[in-house]
Amino acid sequence: MAVVSEARASPKRACKTEVNYQNQEDEDEDSDELVCKPKAKRRKASTLTQAQVEEACAAGDAYVASVLGAQTSSFGEGLLFCIISKSRWANVKPMEARLLAGGLDPKRILWIVGGGERSEYEAAGAQGRVVEGGGLCNSRNLALDEARKSSNACVQLSDDLKKCEVVRAGPTLAHFHDEALWTKPESLKKANAAGADKLQATPVAAAALLLSLLKATDRRLAGCYPNANPGLAAGVAPIGGHHFIVGDCLVVDVARTDLRFDERITLKEDYDYTAQHMHEHGAVCRSNRVLCLWEHYSNAGGAVDARCDAREQHSIALLKHKWPGAFRQHGTRGPNEVTFAWDQRDVSLGGKKNQPRPPAPDGIDDVPIERKPKDGQKTMTSFFKKK
Repeated sequence: MAVVSEARASPKRACKTEVNYQNQEDEDEDSDELVCKPKAKRRKASTLTQAQVEEACAAGDAYVASVLGAQTSSFGEGLLFCIISKSRWANVKPMEARLLAGGLDPKRILWIVGGGERSEYEAAGAQGRVVEGGGLCNSRNLALDEARKSSNACVQLSDDLKKCEVVRAGPTLAHFHDEALWTKPESLKKANAAGADKLQATPVAAAALLLSLLKATDRRLAGCYPNANPGLAAGVAPIGGHHFIVGDCLVVDVARTDLRFDERITLKEDYDYTAQHMHEHGAVCRSNRVLCLWEHYSNAGGAVDARCDAREQHSIALLKHKWPGAFRQHGTRGPNEVTFAWDQRDVSLGGKKNQPRPPAPDGIDDVPIERKPKDGQKTMTSFFKKK
């Protein structure tokens, strides 16, 4: 059974009713109990430069280029890099340094920021375009729309990236997705040794690799391994088809899917979006050879400031209602964490078990479930919707 626990730890936090993570026009979507937003905090400016990133990632980007049979200068083609950010304009320069070091044209960078924050990001030196979004899922959907309008695949990144790494899988793209070319390590020691054979790469190179894997596997949603342990990553098959795609780094082929983030979910929205893709398209493309490291809980602002027990529990309740059997309480990591096991989903979702369906959380109407046969998307409806 494939069980994937959330890669982000959730400390216990109480909600504050006097503030709101979303824009003012979205406030009516939240009950008083779910409203929470500490004051935005300015962080010390990073000294990271584009030249430093280029030096650190030269070998990794060259390796990805050899795997793809492409020039590093072409990595950004067909991609729009959407950075979902809130109250973190101090991250503008280091984030753009990582992207520009990958040869990305600034026209392919889109900052989607909190309400009233555009001027702060522009003043911080953003070379990419800056637009104001709404709530987290609203901003994610805006990114999908902007990518579709520009005829690009949509890359969504959190703004506090520390680095990307690629574990060497072999000389060709097939080695990154064909399980027949992979030999499972015989021991944890050998898995750790395989994972140690890794190179730092720019997020542009990582996204180009994910897009190529997306096309090679005929999937619509791709992402990276959800934690920074290369030994664990190297110990599993190169691609996970029914595993969680973490929202901090994902690639969506918007030309071949109309799926959107559920704006009723304020946290764990990436779990729901992953489940949507599995339900509608049969599988996702999680590369277990691409790893990304993030600041997250030590970095104030963004979704970190929106986390609190009430929001966490509301999102978990909605996940369990929408996807009965697929989400369960985590056994060791506290009440605000879940495990995701798609093969345990209810028969109404194409699974093999009859699972109890919890009620929708307060304020949410029951969500209808489009029945799927076993193994996913082989319904006449999805056949005709397939692009």
